[in-house]
Amino acid sequence: MIHKNSMARVVLFIFVGLILGGIMGEALGALFGELGVLLNAGGYDNSVHHIFTATWDPCIGFSGDTPQPVIIDLYLVKFALGIGFKFNLLSAAGMILAIYIMKWSGER
Repeated sequence: MIHKNSMARVVLFIFVGLILGGIMGEALGALFGELGVLLNAGGYDNSVHHIFTATWDPCIGFSGDTPQPVIIDLYLVKFALGIGFKFNLLSAAGMILAIYIMKWSGER
């Protein structure tokens, strides 16, 4: 069977998978952080909490480590340019799951 997947549909599924996975990662990180406090297992910032909330933050257009955008001042018009991303473990898993679901859904 041939599946028809447009580029917009692929991007949509990847985007939704990344967002839902990121939200689940933050929620599980908060849950395991609170459990670490309640069970006296390393406090809020324990290793399991860190696994779910550790992020990779690539930024394009931001200057240095501070979240200041690159500003182009043309006297009459001023542009602020920049974009940043935040990926964690479950956002990658959510993206893979979304691609798998997309593969088996759609037109047949």
